[in-house]
Amino acid sequence: MRFKTSALLAALGLCLVLGQAHAGFMVEVDIDGMDDGPFTPSPNFTFGGDTTTASTSVAGTAYGLTGGDSLFGGDGVNEPDTYVYRYDPTTDVDNLNTAGVVLGLDLAGNGVIGSGLAGGAAGAYRVYATWPATTNVNANGVNFTATSGSSSFTVNVDQNGYNGEWIYLGYVQYDGSSGIILTQEAVENSFVSMRAAAALFEPVPEPMAVTLAAIAFGTLAVVRRQR
Repeated sequence: MRFKTSALLAALGLCLVLGQAHAGFMVEVDIDGMDDGPFTPSPNFTFGGDTTTASTSVAGTAYGLTGGDSLFGGDGVNEPDTYVYRYDPTTDVDNLNTAGVVLGLDLAGNGVIGSGLAGGAAGAYRVYATWPATTNVNANGVNFTATSGSSSFTVNVDQNGYNGEWIYLGYVQYDGSSGIILTQEAVENSFVSMRAAAALFEPVPEPMAVTLAAIAFGTLAVVRRQR
């Protein structure tokens, strides 16, 4: 069977998308791999404000997590309980294969599929967070703020009712040098002011790459039907 030139170009576009490294960068709050109480924080995770510690709880269940404890609450007094995740694409090596994986949901409840692109280059990066399934986080919600240079977003999330999947929060434009910081702050300090298991950062496909991939899939499907 012969392929038309348009089909070959479309297939090439698909290869350009799928032929790249399939990864994102995950920051777990506990990297010891044990759901046992004591936790070993990732070097990319710290507390912020006047928070110095938090309580541990059950391991998260999102794709890629290694089984360490999750955190809840904190000892913030004059400032909100605060967790901070840092990602520097120039030095932090991709550690999670996200290619074609249904990672979880966006804030509207839609499914989100991993981009499968390698980190490191300047451009748009998706920002995710995950925590164990819960119904008892403070009803005022949690503020997530992601910043990279002059690009940032803030979103308030009610952590109750999710089932432990990755939650896509938004994206920032990484300029190639400033890194990306995700700050998680409780709106109200309480016993369970918020929960956390990990954060995830992954590049967003360029619009042209997405278009080529869609054309490739569509064209190859048509070719198969014509065989």
